[in-house]
Amino acid sequence: MQISSRSRWQIRLQNALFVVLFLGVIGLLAWLSQQHYREIDLSAGARNSLTEQSRQLLQALEGPVQFTAFVQDDPGLHQAITKRIGMYQRVKPDISLHLVNPDLNPDAALAAGITRQGQMLITWAERQQRVESLAEQEIGQALQRLLRAEDRWLVFVEGFGERSLQDSGSRGLSQLQGLLERSGFMVSGQNLIRNPTLPELASALVLAGPVNAMPEGVQRALRDELARGRSLLWLAEPNTQTGLDDLAADLGIAFIDGVVVDANLELRALMGIDHPAVIPVVDYGGHPLTRELNVHTLFPVAVAIDLDLESAWDARPFLITLPRTWAETGPLEGELTLDETAGDRPGPLVLGLSLSREHPEAGEQRVVVIGDSDFIGNHYLGYGGNLDLAMNVFNWLTQDDTLLSINPRSAPDTRLDIGERTLIALGVIFLIMLPLTLLAIGIAIWIARRRS
Repeated sequence: MQISSRSRWQIRLQNALFVVLFLGVIGLLAWLSQQHYREIDLSAGARNSLTEQSRQLLQALEGPVQFTAFVQDDPGLHQAITKRIGMYQRVKPDISLHLVNPDLNPDAALAAGITRQGQMLITWAERQQRVESLAEQEIGQALQRLLRAEDRWLVFVEGFGERSLQDSGSRGLSQLQGLLERSGFMVSGQNLIRNPTLPELASALVLAGPVNAMPEGVQRALRDELARGRSLLWLAEPNTQTGLDDLAADLGIAFIDGVVVDANLELRALMGIDHPAVIPVVDYGGHPLTRELNVHTLFPVAVAIDLDLESAWDARPFLITLPRTWAETGPLEGELTLDETAGDRPGPLVLGLSLSREHPEAGEQRVVVIGDSDFIGNHYLGYGGNLDLAMNVFNWLTQDDTLLSINPRSAPDTRLDIGERTLIALGVIFLIMLPLTLLAIGIAIWIARRRS
């Protein structure tokens, strides 16, 4: 091709036109990015975006919400806080963020009840809650407390071998109490022998695994509270004689003899369960309080529940065992087999059910019965979906149906699990073999240079 003056101008014109069009496309993309925002979270566990539960909590907050962070004038810290709260602002645009230096504005910090750097105040509808960190779990719990229209009192019955709120051991409920209080519940224990009069403000009574016989006066007090429309959570234990048969009859239920077992060795090996009386539950019956529960729950040494189909209560099972389970009436020793002639009841069995009815004075009355109390103890509360289930049960009992428990997301790339053998092998490789190899290479190079 012969290059002429005309062809040179044509090439220059084409190049200029390309530059103009390229810059125009870049500008158009920049304008579109301002008009239309879309974010894709590719991090493991999607930990850089809000959970669906947090989104539902934000959508339940009608009207503006204000986050006030009391931090020093640190640009890096301000940027981190702005980025974190920005996740909430993208879901709810009327969220505002204010950064206050408590050293320069001590009066504002004092009025907000701020006691140290880093605390944050969340304000909505003339209600306020303080949080200690930017963790989604803690902010979610604060939002739950803001949404509760009034205090929710939970009274745990004590004095008959129940699990104790003050016990920080494996059997105690100290962890559960802390979580409930951070979620806006008021929790207290009461011995009905010392003080048989229950507070009128109690939203629900809790029987956390009684094992000892209750006097007739206490039994009558519990039945009277049920008749008055009080909500009840009954966590039963197998092979106990508590004297609450009449209370069970009032609810239209009965407890099946024996301990629920699962002799499916393949399932137990898959889930890392050593004992046949530790029962995994994966079927929740589509109940509203378990609609967001998509992981298994564990129930050690549980009793199954039988339901009177002619009961006046609206009963709905929500914890159902797998078909290969049964209620074992014999000792839990050796190889267990189902023996219906000995009184064993084959599965699937009901471990938990909800009961509701319309009370003439109290309105809707709700009761939850679960054939195990171990799952809320300090040892098992963190297993599978036990914590989610426990929080949802209390929220459902107190008729806070829109409030769901929020657990922090786990991500597989934030923790490295190394076995002891692997750790020893890595130590030998990096601390012994690799230095010796580098030393040998250095000596070989030195000898080769000497010879040359």
